[in-house]
Amino acid sequence: MTAAASGFDTGPQGARVLGLGGASTAYINSIAGLSTNPGLLAQWGDSLTRLSFGGMGQVRRASFIGQDTYQRTDQELAIQPGGYFYATRGVGKRVSVGLAVTTPYGYHTKWPGNWEGRAVIQESQLSTVFVQPTAGIKLNDNFSAGVGFVYAFGKYTQNRALGQYDDPAAQAQLSSSGSGLGVNLGLYGRTGDNLAFGISYRSGVKLKMDNGTFTNVGVPARDAALNPASAAVNTEFNLPSTLSVGIADRITPKLLITFDFTLSGWSTLDSLRLDVAASGAAPARKINTSRRYEDALQFRVGADYRVSDKLTVLGGLRYDETPIRDEYINPEFIDANRLGASAGLSYQLTSLIALEAGYAFEYGQLRTARATQTNANVANISGTYRTATNTASVGVSLAF
Repeated sequence: MTAAASGFDTGPQGARVLGLGGASTAYINSIAGLSTNPGLLAQWGDSLTRLSFGGMGQVRRASFIGQDTYQRTDQELAIQPGGYFYATRGVGKRVSVGLAVTTPYGYHTKWPGNWEGRAVIQESQLSTVFVQPTAGIKLNDNFSAGVGFVYAFGKYTQNRALGQYDDPAAQAQLSSSGSGLGVNLGLYGRTGDNLAFGISYRSGVKLKMDNGTFTNVGVPARDAALNPASAAVNTEFNLPSTLSVGIADRITPKLLITFDFTLSGWSTLDSLRLDVAASGAAPARKINTSRRYEDALQFRVGADYRVSDKLTVLGGLRYDETPIRDEYINPEFIDANRLGASAGLSYQLTSLIALEAGYAFEYGQLRTARATQTNANVANISGTYRTATNTASVGVSLAF
């Protein structure tokens, strides 16, 4: 399991904030900011029930050129689906409650079946769902705070060729799922009519995947004892913490500029450790694959411009550092320092119903991987990678 903020963060969880570039820690124009900063919640604490929901899709594609073969291989098209749902309601003069259901982490990598790195990886997918009930309180007219409790569920699958056999049908497959808990804290404040700030911290989440299955197919009969058809497997997977600071400044009555700085705690993702149970003649064993991720920074700036009473257009720029060191690059998920741009819009059908859409594109720097034969804990193939990410989202916001 390897790792957009950087790594395998799927990006802003909402069509409007996607178009804004994700700079939403101090942005109160969309309740999708609830997942980024629970401190915003009390700002929507009126008598209205507010809903925002929609779908997302992300395509991350990479190309690989082998160091020895000079052969180019492109990843196959694989869409990582996602979606979001938000609800908020004031329950008093100062207290509000909300719910956020998001898909903040995930990826889907798929290489051709005959590519030269098939013994390292052919296909892998990680999907997550975060459910966050939240409570917020308005401390005074200018400050509010909030706390959310996170229940996370994740599912992971992987398959690769067993390179020691000539038969391409010989495959090793892993499937696992699990859940974990976390907390999300936030603060929002205004220093005047035009300037606001936000601070939030979301803890890391440890997914305990204790119901996995490790299978081998197409293994010759002579090796069946060494590579059993099926075995139970347990593992744990650490999702990172995030610390975000944001500023929103209303430059003119129509133009709002937002800025976010985020530190993601990817260093908790040190390695993938599989505890494979005994099966038949095969003894129990432990498989350890090093990752050694590093903490990474993300910078985002967004613009919200009100063209008319019905139409608002959005734009954003972002820069994400990669948490993956050069020596741990591998084809399961190729990450790089990335520069991205986004655009979006919100159209008010009525005073209480709006249609929203957002699109973002990110381009990653060239990365070079070098296989190290002396380190069996790092599965890799030597060559260079280029990456690009496309994310799109459409949704509806309403109040009643």
